[in-house]
Amino acid sequence: MSKKYKIHIVLLMLLFVSLNGLAQDKVFLRDGKVIPCKIIAISENTITYKDTTLNAPMITLSKKDVLLTEYQTGEIYMFSNEEKTLKVEKSNVTLKVENEVIETREQRKERRMKEWKEQEALLSNNILGFYIPELILGRFTVSFERLFANKSIGIKIPLSLTYNPLGALSSMSSSNSSTSTSSTNTTSGSTNTTSSSSNNNTNEQPVRGTGFIAGIDVNYYHDIKPSLKYYFGPRLRYGTDMMLGGIEGLTFQLQNGIFKSSGKRFTSTLGFGVGFFKLSERYANTGNYDVKQIYPWASFTWRLGFRL
Repeated sequence: MSKKYKIHIVLLMLLFVSLNGLAQDKVFLRDGKVIPCKIIAISENTITYKDTTLNAPMITLSKKDVLLTEYQTGEIYMFSNEEKTLKVEKSNVTLKVENEVIETREQRKERRMKEWKEQEALLSNNILGFYIPELILGRFTVSFERLFANKSIGIKIPLSLTYNPLGALSSMSSSNSSTSTSSTNTTSGSTNTTSSSSNNNTNEQPVRGTGFIAGIDVNYYHDIKPSLKYYFGPRLRYGTDMMLGGIEGLTFQLQNGIFKSSGKRFTSTLGFGVGFFKLSERYANTGNYDVKQIYPWASFTWRLGFRL
């Protein structure tokens, strides 16, 4: 073999080695940076590569930061925000979907609940509540509730000012009746007698004045879906209900209902409870009630709450 022929062979080998050295994988980041490297692996959520320098460590990137990868063979993998990988072959420019991640209904439910729990952890644990429908039933009720154990337990203290709406109407009616009777007395003595007997027959009038009812609730909350909970627990009340004739007693109920959060500040609670009512001993000698008897009791509540 001639010396000139051997030199040609050596030059060809050096060219081959240099071309192999230049043939590298590439990682294109979304910020425009291009990384020459050796791609080691592409997993479901990450890409692992190694620098071309000697003894370089392996580096792992999130797919969310990578736009595409290009192998030295010419294959190109494109990555979208939905974690779908598109494989592009330069030879025939065909598109193939690989590693497609399809979220099931249960996975979507778990993801949304996890996102909600992260948001809920930042919300206040103190709730000031108002019971608007009870106003027509003779109660002005305000409550304060404190949530514990990652908002799974609530202790609520309600206070009600009770009154009888019919008592106010009766007072207005009595005032008008007294004016009419006074003018009648000036015209006839017999009419005055009739008015007196009539007044005796109408002595039983609605109880007027105000009373107070206080108590405590312990609620156990269970997540149904984001921003919606089911709750149940005991409810205790003691005080005077002016709407029911000014009677005083104790009520105990087991209640349950729905608790909903609206935004960062507002909440609403809809509940129903059943239990018993026990009259105070002060009614033992009235003849109208039996204090030894326990009466069935039920309640329906709606609360508008504000996180403090």
